[in-house]
Amino acid sequence: MAQAPSSNILIRKLQTISELAPSDIALLGNISIQEKEYHANEDILREGDKPTLSFVVLDGLIASTKLTGDGKRQISSFFVPGDIPDLHGLHL
Repeated sequence: MAQAPSSNILIRKLQTISELAPSDIALLGNISIQEKEYHANEDILREGDKPTLSFVVLDGLIASTKLTGDGKRQISSFFVPGDIPDLHGLHL
């Protein structure tokens, strides 16, 4: 079975963190993946949300922000293609 481009991005990113066995690569290639497009300034998650899915940035740039005490938005980090902003939420 051919791997979707999005699973290839995930596999390449994980390989930069740790060596993957061929069996791991095969399992990752079979993960159910749903691609979703977001528009500029559209929230993916809001503070307090409980995520049920994990995601990989395929294209573009994502910023993680928090609201300051005076209601302004402060950028805490940026994510580029291949990044897994919520790796701690990835359930394999």
